[in-house]
Amino acid sequence: MARNDIRLRRQRMTTGNIARHRNYGDIMERHERDQKWKRMFKVFIYFLIAAFLTIILIIVLRWEQRENKDLNANTKKAIELASPPMLS
Repeated sequence: MARNDIRLRRQRMTTGNIARHRNYGDIMERHERDQKWKRMFKVFIYFLIAAFLTIILIIVLRWEQRENKDLNANTKKAIELASPPMLS
């Protein structure tokens, strides 16, 4: 069989091919719906990741502020205790 014969045989319309393309509109609607759900799911996942990272950032910033306050308070106490009393 020549190359052209194989190609023509592959593209020949059979009852199976006709039945497969009979409801093409329904298949395209289902495909578009599935694509829409996949897009929405991706956007939702990206939103969750962004929210999670934002929450982690806020927690770390507050923790650093609290650590700095404690460090400043301890430093002031250490300076007050180490310095000689002020004479008037």
